Amino acid sequence: MEGFMNINFAFRGFEENSDGLKDYVTKKLAKIDKFVSANTVVEVVFQKDKNLKMTEIKLNNNGEEFLASDSDDKEFQTSIDLCVDKLVKQMARSKDKKVDSRRS
Repeated sequence: MEGFMNINFAFRGFEENSDGLKDYVTKKLAKIDKFVSANTVVEVVFQKDKNLKMTEIKLNNNGEEFLASDSDDKEFQTSIDLCVDKLVKQMARSKDKKVDSRRS
């Protein structure tokens, strides 16, 4: 484990009544652990509007902001998976750009 993430959760439009979503996000965010430095702050917002369930994940890693959001009409887990995949792509792209700029 290279980095350590401090994960903050917010719930809008409903009461969070179990640790299920928190545990699921924490497990999924392990995918980006290799990209983050120590003490990276991650903000996860769950929002429920009528039939839409939205997840937004924002993180700041060494001064660089990453943001992913997605929504699903059935469950939060689907939007969480898509958000984490988006973050992995963003962070990998950012890392590649940094490596390329060092080589030139």
